[in-house]
Formats: sequence, C-alpha cells, structure tokens
Amino acid sequence: FLMFFTFKTVNKFCEILVKKVIVLSVFLLLSTIVLYSYTYRTQAFSGNIHTLQVLREGERYGTPVVDLQSGQAISISFDETGYISSNFHYKIIHCNSNWEQSSLSSMEYLDGFDGNSITNYDYSINTTVNYIHYQLSLPNEDVQFKVSGNYAVIIAKDNDFENGVVACACFTIVEPMARINATISGNTMKEINGKYQQLQIDIDIDQLKSVNPMHDFMLIVKQNGREDNQVTLTSPSSILSNKISYSNLQELIFEGGNQYRTIDFSSRYTYGSGIDRIRYEEGEYHVYLEPAQTRADKRETYNIDAHGDYAINYQDGEESDLEADYMWVHFYLPLEKPFLSGSMNIMGRFTGNIIGEESKMEYDFTRKYYYKSYFLKQGGYNYIYVFLPKGGSQATQIPIEGSFWQSSNQYEIYLYYKPLGSRYERLVGYNIVKN
Repeated sequence: FLMFFTFKTVNKFCEILVKKVIVLSVFLLLSTIVLYSYTYRTQAFSGNIHTLQVLREGERYGTPVVDLQSGQAISISFDETGYISSNFHYKIIHCNSNWEQSSLSSMEYLDGFDGNSITNYDYSINTTVNYIHYQLSLPNEDVQFKVSGNYAVIIAKDNDFENGVVACACFTIVEPMARINATISGNTMKEINGKYQQLQIDIDIDQLKSVNPMHDFMLIVKQNGREDNQVTLTSPSSILSNKISYSNLQELIFEGGNQYRTIDFSSRYTYGSGIDRIRYEEGEYHVYLEPAQTRADKRETYNIDAHGDYAINYQDGEESDLEADYMWVHFYLPLEKPFLSGSMNIMGRFTGNIIGEESKMEYDFTRKYYYKSYFLKQGGYNYIYVFLPKGGSQATQIPIEGSFWQSSNQYEIYLYYKPLGSRYERLVGYNIVKN
C-alpha cells in the first residue's frame, strides 16, 4: 500500500512538474517573440524627459548616420525637468532593417562594456522651467561598435531596465561599400509635372561580390524622415553586371507636397513670422501661433526648409542647450467643418515623424478650428499638416498643404545586405538626395 501510494504521489508530482515546465517554456518563448518583434524608435517614455535628440556629433540637426570606421560619433542628448539630477544607465541593442532586435549577441556587435552610466550632465541656466541636460557620445572609451546596421540605445533610471526605462534613442552605422546614385523627377508613371515625384535609383555593388543580388539586398527609402510613407523594396527591378537598379516602380512615387512651415521662437522678444504673440502666464511662457492658412492651391517657395527637422537655439545667450527655455506652443488650423473620414495631424521630427497620439489634433466645434499644444524648447521648428484617412496608414498633404512636383524634398536611401548564411543585415550603402 505504501509503495502504491508513493508511486502515485511521485507520478502526480512529475505530472505537475512537467506542466509547469511546459508553461514556463511557453512563457519564455512568447517573451522572446515579443522581445525580438518589438519595433524600436526614438521616443521618450517619461513625462519628465524632453527634447530627445540623436545627431551626428557637432551637428545641430540632421539624420543620425555615421560611418563604421570613420571615427565619427553619435550624440544623444535629452532634458529632464526638475532640480535634482538622476542616475541614468544605457544599454545598446543591434537591430535589423525593420528596427527589431537582431539575433546577434552584444559581444558580436560591441567592444567594451554594455550597461554604462551617463555621467555628462549640466543644469539649466536662468530658465523659468528648470531642467538637467544630459549628453552621451557613442562610441566612447567604454564601448565601440564592431558591425554596421541599426542601433537602439535604451536609457533607464537607476539601472532598472525592467521598470525604469525613460527613453529609446535610435541611430544607424554604415559601412559604405555600395555607391548609390538617385534622381528625382516630376515626370512620373502617374502624371507629368503634377502632384508627384518619382525616384530612379542605381547602385554599384562591385565591392560586395554578391552571388544572388536579386535576393541579397533590402532597399529602404524615406521622404523627409517620415515613417508613414516609407518604401521597402526586397529586390531590384533590374541587374546589369555589378549594378542593380530600381526604376519605373510605382512604389517610388511620392507626393511632392509643399514646403514645410517654420516657426522660430528662439527669442522671447523678436520672434519670427507665423507667431502671433508670446506671453508669460502662470509661471510659464506660451507661444500662440497665427491661425494657419490652407495652401492646397499655393506652392511656397521662400520658407526655410529643414525638411521637417528642428534646431535648438537661444538668441540671447551663448549656451543654447542650457539657456533655452521651455514654452507651450499652441497650433491652430481653422476649418469650417472637421474631417469626419479621418484625422488631422502635425508632422515633423518633433512629433516623431509618425502618425499617432503625439501628432493627432483635436477639433473645437465652437471656435471651428483644429488645435494642438506642445511643450517645446526654444529654437526653430519645421512642420506640416497631414490628413490620415480612416483605416489608412499613409497620410497625405493634399487637403491642407497641397502637393506640387517642384517642392523641395529630401530622400534618404538605405541599402541593407544579407547574403545566404549571414546572421544579420549589414548597412552597406546610404545616401541623401534632394531636389
């Protein structure tokens, strides 16, 4: 009887143990799937973190792309509002072309130690909003990069990467082995010299010695850094000797759009056009913009166009990073009726260049206008108004800004290379073309 009881007990225990192991295995598998399928992008996760910038070191604005062996560095900076500095740490993640974590271990893409602290910070000077400005340069004496590709830097408070993550900063490292040439034309497959622009891209891949160029390359094209109309091409349209081409493709047709709108509140006293007034109210500065006018039938030719970017600037001092103040900036877009078939959004790098809650405007039925307010650091900012149809993923400028083939645009072209047997995508080509 005791032997039978013991056997049944052991058998039951083993059954329970097996079930727990299965549940744990499924949990770990799902956790891994979630981890590797998460799409990284530059963004702050804390309400106290502002003006998260990722730039080539020494530049005030632009796309954060550096050459692997050039000695160029990436600068990551942000402000934390408050009086007391925090203890921030960072980890570096290698990503694929879709900004999901790659299969490489940190030892395969980094030299040095991961998980270091951010020690370079300073306090704001004579500002109404107190903040601490943090800055991190990569590579540095603690860590260097071994391979090209996309990188995400995760920043956490008190080294708590489970509950204390405050920001993610993304940048790209290229090993320039392919020469990219591209042209922009108003003569498109849709129409001639109308609303659109079409790209023709030719790439010299002689240095790569690819044995299967039809399947080894991934081409990504961004217009003014936007995510919603990004184009991804998995194979070229033609191959000739050591050159691949992407030509006569519907996917490479973009709205010409209009020149970006500009506001400049780098001074409280002599502010630029588009600003109605700046007022000090209840302990903070407020920037009230003039009501925006639709430009559907008017192509702008004179605006200072940074292709949706922004630059921090304080005219009345010498250290903009520390002396520039934070102000509430209020945007207004008068329309007699709201769009019921979609949403109105503000697009620019300061909204992340994506469509989401950060970009979406609200409509005031009493005053008959769309509105949105942002807490921004003094400087100059580019932006446009775009409309996103319900159920759609790509926004259009046409209803408010109009679209013209002559408009100035910046196209960023990325070429990733992953031959058969390779464990990660190398970024072997990068170029910017403007018209």
